[in-house]
Formats: sequence, structure tokens, C-alpha cells
Amino acid sequence: MKKYRHLMNVEKMGLFFSIACAIHCMTLPIFLFFAPYIASSFAFTTTFEWILVSVSFLFASVLLFQDYRKHRKPIPMMFLGLAIVVKLVEITWAKNSTDWAFGLLLGLFISIGYWVNYKHKVACTCKIKA
Repeated sequence: MKKYRHLMNVEKMGLFFSIACAIHCMTLPIFLFFAPYIASSFAFTTTFEWILVSVSFLFASVLLFQDYRKHRKPIPMMFLGLAIVVKLVEITWAKNSTDWAFGLLLGLFISIGYWVNYKHKVACTCKIKA
């Protein structure tokens, strides 16, 4: 865990929300099939999903753009852009039966963006303030 110490708590929260979004969307079909009661709970409402997606996008856009300005590495921003495109495609053309796949892709793209950004920060020779 020592190698992750320089990450800000906000970055850790952003990564948590992105991974939570991917896990949430990945488990949705399982819960829909096996437990109708759980599927109708708060965790699987449209409101909860929009809150999760909005918080994930907010953290990712602020943190990845902030690091982009400092390090000038565009790849994490490209993954964020892919996640935004996935969400726009989901809103425009997706059926309810495929929402989980779009959500999974969205969470994965943002998480990969964080991971690539972390790799850039570790390899960077500039001073990173904790």
C-alpha cells in the first residue's frame, strides 16, 4: 500500500466510484435473474444509477483533467472520452436489456483511465504533491 500513498483521497474516491459503477452494472443481470426483490430495491433504481454515473464522471473529469494539465498525457482523457461516448450511445440507442453492458463498459473505461493516469504519475519525474 505504500506505493499508493501519494494518491489523493479524492482520486481514491473517484476510482472507487468507477469500479463500483462497473461492478454494479456487471451484477445487475445476475440480481435481476435470481432475486426480483433485490432488483427492485434502491440499488437498482434509475435514480441510483444516475447518481453513481454522475459522481463517477464528475470525479474522473476533474481529476484526469487536472493531471492532464500537469503531465500533458492525453491517454487517460481519451478513456474518459470513450466512457462519455458509451454513455451517449446508451442514452440514444440502448434498450433496457443491454443497459448493464453499457454501464460495465463505462465503468471499465473510466477505471482504465485512472490506471493509465496512475502509471503516468508514477513514472513522472516532476514533483507530485500529496
